Amino acid sequence: MLMPIMISMTRFYHNSKLYYRLKSVLSHNSAIFFTTALFLLLVCITSCEENPTIIGSDLLPAKDFVNIKSTDTIGVEAYTQYTDTTVTNGRTYSYLGKLSDPYFGDTKTDFVSQLRLLEKWPGGGPFSIDSVKLFFSIQGAKGTIDTLAVHKVQLYEITEQLNSAVKYYSNGDPNAGMPMGTFILPPIPKDTIQSMEVLLPNSFGEYLMRDTTKLEQEDDANDFRTFFKGVYLTMEDSPASFLVAMEFSSADFFVRVYYHSYNSGSSLYFDFVINTNSVRYNRYIHNFASADPAKKIKHINDGIKDSSIYLQAFNGVFPQIKIPGLKNIKDNIQRISVNKARLTFSVFIDSSDFTISTIPPQILMKYTVSDTVQYLVPDYQVSSSFFDGVFNSSTKTYSFNLASFVQEYLEGRISDPVVEMYYPEGEYKNVILKANNSHFPVKFEFTYTRF
Repeated sequence: MLMPIMISMTRFYHNSKLYYRLKSVLSHNSAIFFTTALFLLLVCITSCEENPTIIGSDLLPAKDFVNIKSTDTIGVEAYTQYTDTTVTNGRTYSYLGKLSDPYFGDTKTDFVSQLRLLEKWPGGGPFSIDSVKLFFSIQGAKGTIDTLAVHKVQLYEITEQLNSAVKYYSNGDPNAGMPMGTFILPPIPKDTIQSMEVLLPNSFGEYLMRDTTKLEQEDDANDFRTFFKGVYLTMEDSPASFLVAMEFSSADFFVRVYYHSYNSGSSLYFDFVINTNSVRYNRYIHNFASADPAKKIKHINDGIKDSSIYLQAFNGVFPQIKIPGLKNIKDNIQRISVNKARLTFSVFIDSSDFTISTIPPQILMKYTVSDTVQYLVPDYQVSSSFFDGVFNSSTKTYSFNLASFVQEYLEGRISDPVVEMYYPEGEYKNVILKANNSHFPVKFEFTYTRF
């Protein structure tokens, strides 16, 4: 029986002919052998290299190392809340008008304020009122701009003396007393700063100046703000959404009474102003029942986790976000450094009421310390860009970095892993976010280092 023998097997025989045969094979296949040898060498080198994150781990005790953990499985609970007892003293802006939304219903807003004097009555003897004008500046109109619509503003004297030490709430009674006049706003271009001048009844000026001994503020016992307690401005309801914003950083809201003195015959004027020193508060009245029955918010303050959460302008409904899974980490891990804690919410978009162009540009977050104290989350203090909260039009999401907030909670400086959304002042748009059991639930990315 003959058995085939490979050339490589003959190398062990002391036969010169076979040796030369092997040499011939090697010379013709040197490239193959070189490539094979190089590959084996690289495999050997790679197999000897340790994972750079664990090099030397067998030489030192485990307590000298950190473990980096990452998870996106910590549950997040979101609820829609509402309170009508929001303190609104001294906001930068005050508003007149009403906004209507098929999901949120109607929001009516107006304001109450002191009138102040910039100077003491100059005297000059008897006088006669010539005219009374109201001057103010608005930051443009919001909502439906109908140039044919008539918007009437009503002015009342209030019967309650305002006090800077008192908190005034968004649902407060304005204590409207005697009507001081009604005026019609001229057409207002949308989102345009515009100075306004309207004529008021002479009777208003006569009432303000009926006792000139009261036209001073230096004497606490004889203060004009006690004599005339202030004004309440509101707008009559109209079918369309229409809102104007007023700002009081300068004394550009004032009632000017024009008069002439009998003694001198001169034409003069005297001003009553609303400025940043005036005690002033805004009223926001929300009517959720006026929303479209098929679209209105179904769960407010009832503890039910809906698939959508709602954030409304003018201290309306707001989302409350809870991260209960963090408590287990706090209770069981003592030494921890938060690397990343990021919440991401998808935005509800439709073809008419909530489009890309109507989504608010930014959302802020705060947490509660007590019934009367709330703070902006500490991540915003790191920097506003780090916190984020800016709408991403390409992904249709808002993302919030809360690493500092979570760190302070884990270290016991914040009592509960609960935050609330709210708007920067001046925002008038509403937004709906997906959450809980929706098709696009909130995403919480959490990475930490354990020492």
